[in-house]
Amino acid sequence: MRVIIVGGGKLGEGLARLLMSEGHPITVIESRSDHAAVLRHDLPAAVVVMGNGTDPDVLEAAGIRRTDLVAAVTGADETNLVVTSLARQEFNVHRVIARVNNPKNAWLFTPEMGCDVAVNQAEVMAKLIIEGM
Repeated sequence: MRVIIVGGGKLGEGLARLLMSEGHPITVIESRSDHAAVLRHDLPAAVVVMGNGTDPDVLEAAGIRRTDLVAAVTGADETNLVVTSLARQEFNVHRVIARVNNPKNAWLFTPEMGCDVAVNQAEVMAKLIIEGM
């Protein structure tokens, strides 16, 4: 499964490592040039594209037309929402997953906005706490 990860921070890098260890080809889009250089060094098996994941040209350069899944995992909900919308509506990506940073924004991450799965950490933790009671 070909995966594009938008956001190469701790979560994006960790996700890339896990998926690469399972043999999946990974492309990471990172907007910070200094961090993109670090990712190229730390993830030599991944393709690292320097640019903004909300830019359709950057997504094209990353190979979005050949990808099976896009994971938008930046620290900005606005960015993640734009990425999911573009991936689904403009490029018809089969599966789109997004990180929800602010629980108040979770309602925006819907299939209509291009998001198949929204990972809201507060909601996940609450469910785990309730299940453990």
